[in-house]
Amino acid sequence: MSAGAAVTGPFGTFSDLTLLERLVYWPAGIAGAALSVIAAVGIAMARLPDNWHPVFRIAIGAFAAGPLAAALLLGLDITFRGEALTAYNIGFRWVFVFLIGFPIAVVETYVRPATLARHRAAALAEVEGAAAEPEPIAPTDEPDAPEPPLFLRNLDVDDARNLIRIETQDHYLDVVTSAGEHRILKRMSDAIAELNGFPGLQIHRSHWVALDAVERLEREGRKARVVLKNGDTIPVSRPNIPVVATALENR
Repeated sequence: MSAGAAVTGPFGTFSDLTLLERLVYWPAGIAGAALSVIAAVGIAMARLPDNWHPVFRIAIGAFAAGPLAAALLLGLDITFRGEALTAYNIGFRWVFVFLIGFPIAVVETYVRPATLARHRAAALAEVEGAAAEPEPIAPTDEPDAPEPPLFLRNLDVDDARNLIRIETQDHYLDVVTSAGEHRILKRMSDAIAELNGFPGLQIHRSHWVALDAVERLEREGRKARVVLKNGDTIPVSRPNIPVVATALENR
């Protein structure tokens, strides 16, 4: 975006500035305004009450970013284009930053994460639905229990079916069951594939938990964690918070 603006010279900068000046003016202006909006929106989302709609909090953050971003843009115009320091010039740029920054912040902070969360929840529901429909078997006098997933069969420990959580440690996995903790040489992605529909979630890049082992989901500002029935607390990455909340409601 900065390179395109430097070459095309919008808002009269093509005639007012040389190419070298535009190569300084536009990257500095765009980066400064963007960082101001990102910082202000992040503070608004973290500090304002959670019961306020996210779009309203984003609007407050984008509006609050206006004075700093406007001052930066006007400083560039004073330096490169000879603009005057007036209230009108500050106000005009304030409104301009809000009108551009607000819709972009809504998409990046609210619309995109919500859409990704819905896709993850739909995928999880599809997996759980498939796992909940076992193939019918002929009745016997003493029916066998369903065969556990490949991961649990290969774990080779007592009471492996009572799986609680899995945590990555370099190239190893720490597997916690009701029988204790065990370290194995395996990748997290391979473990999840071998679990094959076992009711659980990868809630963080380094953590997988069994849904039945989760006591509750706790939130603190923009952070979240799950508290397990054995007392362990595991962090939840921000994109996975809606997925975890939905899965715990539906279990």
